Order: sequence, then structure tokens, then C-alpha cells
Amino acid sequence: MRRLSSRPVPAAWSVAAVLALTGCAGPVIGLLDSEQTEQDVLTIRTDLDGIDLDSTRFLAERDGVEYFAATPVDGTGTEATVCLLVEEGIGVGLECTPLEPGTAGPTIRDSRATVVLLPDAFDRDSLAAEGFELLHPNLALRPAAEGA
Repeated sequence: MRRLSSRPVPAAWSVAAVLALTGCAGPVIGLLDSEQTEQDVLTIRTDLDGIDLDSTRFLAERDGVEYFAATPVDGTGTEATVCLLVEEGIGVGLECTPLEPGTAGPTIRDSRATVVLLPDAFDRDSLAAEGFELLHPNLALRPAAEGA
């Protein structure tokens, strides 16, 4: 199984990010407050210690890879911690970090792509300049460079 790795989001994103809802309270990713549907349930439910499996929400699918957002179980992380899960074949890539309005969140890179979880309040116009495309309002993907 190919191991997925994660790296920090480029500093340019932090600078380019715009806080669209300054001072507004509410969820950073509203989708996580919706009720879980059958599509939101992961096929692989093992080796995910620390993830609240009832919180998984399907974001998008591309080339047989499914992308989900989730939250950790109570008592792990902070109230702002969210997780990006990448499910492919028999494996799941996972990255959890605190997420704030206006800043890019958990990022996972592999040999084919970089994917990043986005809060509801994020300047999506900055993504195109970085070579990303939106697969979902809360998920951006940038294919790996050819030959890299």
C-alpha cells in the first residue's frame, strides 16, 4: 500500500487567505454539522483511532479516490481540530489540524496530488494561482507536477 504523507501548506496561502467572516461565530466547516448519510460512511473503518466515525462527511471522489472531512473523538485535539481523510483501495490517509476561518487546513500529499481541506470562509480565488482546483467548496486538489 502506498503511504500518504503530509506537509504544511505553502506560506503564500496564509498570506493570500482572506478572513471573510470576521467576528462571526459558527462552524468552520458547516458540512460537519449536517446529519451523516450513507455516502458519508467510510468503507474502511479500522486503524482510525481518534477519529469520530460518526462525524465523517463525504466531500468528493476523483479517479477512485474518495475524500472526507471528519472530527476527532472528544478529548483529542481542540474544538477547532478537523481531519482530512483520503480513502483509496485498502488504505486511508489521515491528517488532522486545527482549522480557522480564512486559513487552509489539513493537507495530504502523495505522488499524484496535493489535497487540502478548506474552511467555509476561505479566499478560493487564491487557489487558482497555486494550481489548485476545487473538487468541493471545502476541498482543493493540485495534481503533482509531471515527472516530479
